[in-house]
Amino acid sequence: MVEFVILKVFNVKIHPLKASRIKEIFWHPPLIFWIKCNSDGAGHGSPDNAACGGVFRDYQGNFLGCYAFNIDVSFALHAELMGAILAIELLLIRVGIIFG
Repeated sequence: MVEFVILKVFNVKIHPLKASRIKEIFWHPPLIFWIKCNSDGAGHGSPDNAACGGVFRDYQGNFLGCYAFNIDVSFALHAELMGAILAIELLLIRVGIIFG
C-alpha cells in the first residue's frame, strides 16, 4: 500500500494494460505409455540473460520430473533450442544410452 501512496504523491497515473486477447490453452497428454516433455526457453534481451526449462509427464498427466538451466548470455532462440536439447539428453541418460 505504501507504494501506491508514493505514486500518488508524485502524481503518477496508473493505467493497467488490458489484455488484447485471452486464449485458453489445453495440455494434451501423449499416447498411452509415452512420456511428454514440455520445454521452453526465454531471453531477456538480444543477447542477454537467458534460461530454459521443461516438465516431464506421463500419458496420465503424472509429474515425472523437471529441469531448469541458466544459459547466462545468449539469444532467445538459443534458449529455446537448449531447452529441447537438454530434454533429449536427460531422456537418453535416463534410459541408459548416454553413460558418464
